[in-house]
Amino acid sequence: MSKLNPVDFLAHVLTPEKQTDHVCWKCKYLKWVLKDSKFPPADIIGWCKKIHWPHYWCIPDTDVITKCYAFESKL
Repeated sequence: MSKLNPVDFLAHVLTPEKQTDHVCWKCKYLKWVLKDSKFPPADIIGWCKKIHWPHYWCIPDTDVITKCYAFESKL
C-alpha cells in the first residue's frame, strides 16, 4: 500500500458527520466535524483553517457556500 499524504489520510480514513453542497468539501482548508462527535453545535459541518486564522471560521449547514475567496482545491 502506498503512503498517504495528510490530505488523503483525512479524506479516506476519517469520516465526516454530514455532507452538504458547500464548496468547502473540495477545499484543502476544511476541517470537518467527525462522525459521532458531540462537541460542535448540530448545524456546524466544520471549520475553515484559513479564514480568520487562528480563530477558525465555523461553517454552518444552513448557509450553502458556493464560492469562497480563500478556496484552494484539495487536488
